[in-house]
Amino acid sequence: MSIDTKTVFVPHTETPPAPLQPVGCRDAPVHTHAKLDRLGIWLSAICAVHCMVVPIVLIFFPVMSWIHWSRIMDVIVLSVAAVFGLGGCLLGLRHHRDAVPLSLVVIGLAINSMGRFGAAYLGPVLAQTLVIAGPMLMAYGLWRDRQLCKCTNPAHSH
Repeated sequence: MSIDTKTVFVPHTETPPAPLQPVGCRDAPVHTHAKLDRLGIWLSAICAVHCMVVPIVLIFFPVMSWIHWSRIMDVIVLSVAAVFGLGGCLLGLRHHRDAVPLSLVVIGLAINSMGRFGAAYLGPVLAQTLVIAGPMLMAYGLWRDRQLCKCTNPAHSH
C-alpha cells in the first residue's frame, strides 16, 4: 500500500441468518426433515409388511375385488412414502452432506418398481421379493438419514 491508496470501509448491513440447530441436541426443535423421515420410515415399513401379509391372507380369503383395492392401497402408500421420504432425505442432505440415504431411497423405489412392473418377466417369487425388499431398503435409507441428522455433541454444527 502506498500513501495514495484509499481505504474504504463499507459496513456490513445484513445480519447473517441464524444457524439451524442439529436435531438431537439439547432444546433443539424437531425439524421438518425429521418429521418427514419418521413418516417415510413408517409408511415404507407399513408397505413392506402389507406386501408380505397380503399373499398369505389371499390364500385364506380369495376375494377377487379385494386384490384390486390392495393394489390401489399399495400404490398410494408407496407414493406417499416416496414423496415424504425423498423430501426428508433432500432436506437432511443439507445438514449431513451424505448422499447414501438418498441413494438408498431411490434404489429402493427402483427395486420396488422392477418387482411391480416386471412381474410377468421375473416370476412370482422374485417379483414379490423385490416388492418387499424395495420398501425395506427405503425404510433403512430413511433410518440412516435420521441417524446422520442426530447430533451427540451440543457444540457440533452441521
